[in-house]
Amino acid sequence: MTKVLLAMLISSVVCAQLAVASADCTEVVNDLKAMQNARTTITQSLISNHETFATILEEYSGTLNTSAAMGQPVTKEAVSNMNESAKAFRVRGQNSQKLNEKLNQASDQVIAKAIECIKSKKH
Repeated sequence: MTKVLLAMLISSVVCAQLAVASADCTEVVNDLKAMQNARTTITQSLISNHETFATILEEYSGTLNTSAAMGQPVTKEAVSNMNESAKAFRVRGQNSQKLNEKLNQASDQVIAKAIECIKSKKH
């Protein structure tokens, strides 16, 4: 899902760059709004995904704790699986941070071009 949303954002950036090339500031503004909406959607998706991951781990941990309280042994495999899940979630978080940095760079480029467009209209 994040890849689809990133594709939407990249499309918005490309459209904004094309609009700047034609010096139509109205299109640039519309593309910036579309880019902002795409960014909001991506961010909400990432936040939701990470909250889901945390909830899953908490439920898993609760199940293991209940088993232990009932005198059932917690297997090394179960603990190992939980630790591996935690590592995978951390990697996803790091990847999300990298994606966010790319989105910031793309946004900065479009904003700079929009400023150029606006300045060219003032002269």
